[in-house]
Amino acid sequence: MPTREIYWNVVGEALIYPFALLALLLFARGVARRYALWRSGRPQARFDRPLLRLRGLLVEVFGGRRQLRDPLAGGAHLLILYGFCAELIATSLISLQDWSGVHFLEGRFYLGYSLFADLFGIAGLIGVGMAVWRRAFLRPAHLHTVFDDWLALALLGLVFAQGFAIEGARIAVTELESQPGLAIWSPGGYAVALLLRPLSDTSLLLLHRALWWVHALTAFGFIGYVAYGKLEHIAYGLANVFTRNLAPSGKLAHFDIEAALDADPESVAELGVGRIGAFTWKDLLDLDACTNCGRCESVCPAHQSGVALSPRKLIRDLKDHLSQPGTRPLVGDGRDGAPLPAVLEAEVWGCRTCGACQQECPVLIEHVPKLVDLRRHLVMTEARMPEPLQQMLRSVDERMHPWAGSGRDREHWFADLDLKVFGRGDTAEYLFWVGCTGAMVDRNVAVTRATAKVLTAGGVDFAVLGAEEACSGDPARRTGSELGFQTCAKTNIETFARYGVRKIITTCPHCFNTLRNEYPDFDGHYEVIHHSVLIEQLIRDGRLPLRRELESVTYHDPCYLGRHNGVYDAPRNVVAALARPGAMRELEPGGSRSRCCGAGGGYAWMDDSPETRINHTRIEDVLASGATTAAVGCPFCLQMFDDGLRARDPAGGIRAADLAELVAEALEN
Repeated sequence: MPTREIYWNVVGEALIYPFALLALLLFARGVARRYALWRSGRPQARFDRPLLRLRGLLVEVFGGRRQLRDPLAGGAHLLILYGFCAELIATSLISLQDWSGVHFLEGRFYLGYSLFADLFGIAGLIGVGMAVWRRAFLRPAHLHTVFDDWLALALLGLVFAQGFAIEGARIAVTELESQPGLAIWSPGGYAVALLLRPLSDTSLLLLHRALWWVHALTAFGFIGYVAYGKLEHIAYGLANVFTRNLAPSGKLAHFDIEAALDADPESVAELGVGRIGAFTWKDLLDLDACTNCGRCESVCPAHQSGVALSPRKLIRDLKDHLSQPGTRPLVGDGRDGAPLPAVLEAEVWGCRTCGACQQECPVLIEHVPKLVDLRRHLVMTEARMPEPLQQMLRSVDERMHPWAGSGRDREHWFADLDLKVFGRGDTAEYLFWVGCTGAMVDRNVAVTRATAKVLTAGGVDFAVLGAEEACSGDPARRTGSELGFQTCAKTNIETFARYGVRKIITTCPHCFNTLRNEYPDFDGHYEVIHHSVLIEQLIRDGRLPLRRELESVTYHDPCYLGRHNGVYDAPRNVVAALARPGAMRELEPGGSRSRCCGAGGGYAWMDDSPETRINHTRIEDVLASGATTAAVGCPFCLQMFDDGLRARDPAGGIRAADLAELVAEALEN
C-alpha cells in the first residue's frame, strides 16, 4: 500500500505544536496592532453583498486578473501563490491525519497527493526564481526594491527548497532503491534523492532530521513574519480585495455637507482630510495592503510627465505617517492625531483622477478618493489652491459654469436651430445634456451642434434646458470643492424634477459619470447614456444611413468613459461603421490602459508645467498608429488633442474629431 510514516526519523515532534502556537500568536499580535489603527478611521460600509465580494476575491487573487496585466510579474506571483497554497494544503492534510488518527494518506490518494504537492512546490520555486530574476537583472524603473523584498523571497525560496531537501533525504533512504516506482510520484524529492545517493544512510538520517527541524522553524518564522514585513499583503491584501469598492471607480463616496452641518456643525469642523484619522478605516487598510510594487507609478500620467506625484510614494508616505508614534489618531472622527505632512500638497495637485493607478493595482487600492479628500481639506478648510483653480471654482459658485472668461451663454449654440427647450413648454423623451464645455467653448460647440444633427437624423425625441442648465459639478468635486459640487447637483436635480426628466444624453464622459453614478446619492435617479452608445444603437437599428469614407482612423478611450465606466465597445463600433475595411487602427496603449489626455482632475483649467506634456505623449501614440483621423468621445480630450496636434503635428496631417462630428459628416442625407 503506497504511503509513508508522517514523523519518520523525527525526534521531539510534539514540540512543533508550541512552536506553531507561538508563530500564530506573533501573527495575531501583528494583525491586531494594525487593526487597532484601521479602527481609528471614520466608518464606512464595505461588507454588503458578501457573495459578490467573495467571487471577486477569487477572480482577483486566484485568477490573477490584475496580476496578469504584467505577464512576468503576474506569472511569478501566481506560481508562488499556487505553490504556497498547495504546500499549505499538503501540510494541513498531514496534520489532519495526525490529529484524527484516520490514515487516509495511502493508496492512490497518497500517490496523487505526493504528485500534487511536488508539482506545485516546483512551480513555487520557479516563481521565486522569476521574481529574483526580475528584481536582480531586469529592474524595471517602477520597481523599488528594498531589503524586505529580498528577505521575503529568501524565506519563500527556503520554505520550498527545504521541503524538497527533506523529502529527498527520506526517499534516498526509504524508497530510492527498494520502491523506485513509489519514489517517482514525488518528482522534486526524487531528483534530490538522486543527488544525495552517494551519502551513507547514517549521513542521510542525520541530514534529514536536522533539515526537518530547520524547515519547521523556518516555516513558523515565516508565519509570524507575514503580519510585519513585505508578506503582510497576504493577509491585508486579501482583506482589501474583499472590501473593495463595488461601485464604478468614477463614483466618489457620498457625504451630504449641508445635512451634516444642520445636524452637527462640529462634526465637520474640518472638511476633507487634514489628519490621518479623517480617512475611513478602509483608506487605512489600503495603506497596509500596498505591496510597493510600483505598478500604479508606472501608469500614472502625472508621474510620467515629471510632476511631483507618485501614487506609490503617496500611499507609502501615508502608511509611514500612520505608523509613527504621536501621529496616530485615538478616535474615528478625524479631529485628533498630528496633521498630515505639508509636503504632500504638491503631490495632491498633480493628480488627473484618471484612475489608471487604481486599474493597475493588484490589491485594488483606491488612490483617487484619497487624493480628492486631501484636496477637499486644502480647498474647503484651508482655502489653499492654485490661482486658476480658484477662478474656476469662483465661476462655478457665481455663474454655475467653470469657464470664467467665456462670454457665451448656454443658448447661443442653438439660436439658429429649431430645437425643443423644456423651459418653453416643450416635452421630450430625452434631455440632451449639453454641458458647460459643449455650450461655451467654440471647438466643442461644433460637437454639440453635430450631436443635435445626428439625434435629429436618427429620429430621437430630445429637448435641451438652455439657460436653466447648470454645471454638473464634476470640476468642482474633483478639485476639492465638495460644497460647490453639491450645490450644482441639487440645483440640477430640482430642475430635472420640474420637467420630469428621466432619460439623459450627454457627450461629456465627466458629466455622464456624475449624472449616472453620483446624482443618485441625492435622489437623482436617471437613465444616462453617452452619445457614443446611443449613436451605436441608431446605426445598428438602421436609423442612420452612413457613408464609409474614413481611410485611416483610430480611437482614443476617455478615462471617464472607458476606465471609470467600462464603455469601450460602442465607440469603436461607431468608428468601424464610418471606416472603410482595414482603415480602423487600434491606438496603443488603449482600452483600460489608454493614456489620459491630461485634462482630468481640473487640468482643463490648471497647468503644472510638467517636463513632458501629457497630451503631447498621447499625440505621439497617435502618430505611431499611422492614422490620419483621431476620433474621441470627450470634449476635454478633444481640446487636449487639438492643442497637442498643433505642437506635434504642425503640418496638420492628423485631424482630431468627436464621434458625433464624424457621423454627422457621413450622413447620406
